Amino acid sequence: MIKEFFNLKKYEEVVGRSFSFLSPMTWTTIAFFFPLAGFLLVIFGEVWMGIVLFLLGGMLDEIDGKVARWSGRVTYLGGFVDGVADRFADFFLILSFFFLDFPVWIVDTRLLLFILLFVTLMPPFIVAYANHRRAVPDPTEKVIWRLSFRVEYYVLFILVLIFSRITIRGAFYLMLFALILNATTVVQSIILVFVKSKRYSQVPEEFKGR
Repeated sequence: MIKEFFNLKKYEEVVGRSFSFLSPMTWTTIAFFFPLAGFLLVIFGEVWMGIVLFLLGGMLDEIDGKVARWSGRVTYLGGFVDGVADRFADFFLILSFFFLDFPVWIVDTRLLLFILLFVTLMPPFIVAYANHRRAVPDPTEKVIWRLSFRVEYYVLFILVLIFSRITIRGAFYLMLFALILNATTVVQSIILVFVKSKRYSQVPEEFKGR
């Protein structure tokens, strides 16, 4: 939601120009390995180092698209690879929560984490599939806006890891907040598909006129 209200064009130009010495795809590939390494560090008990790598991975993920736009090297394949890499990074970050010593609650924490994983991965799928099926043409993901975009929940997930080193109960409640926020975003995205779809013809071209 943050990026819907702030114009960061100047910032994007500076980042794109400064990091254009490597191709966008190279930056995507580099960024992919940081969350993987962060997850491995967390499961071996090096949580602070894992946090650093997750943060670096998140910052590096900001580079590829800006380099592509600044240098005129935007491609459909690049957008696809970047999106897939983002989903893997989200997966590794949430998977690392399984190795935190969350307190016992009325609902099994593992079940909550599986639900968190589902509601985190679903909104991008809903938007992409609505566009793919032409229910709501939205190639730039601007028509179906979301309460929680990746920047919001990624920051929340990093805070969960940080709080786990300070107060595990606080980390647990932050995780619950992220779950509720992302679950709300799933519902919101589905509702918006139905609402926005009224603006577009829902009859495939080959069936028009029959």
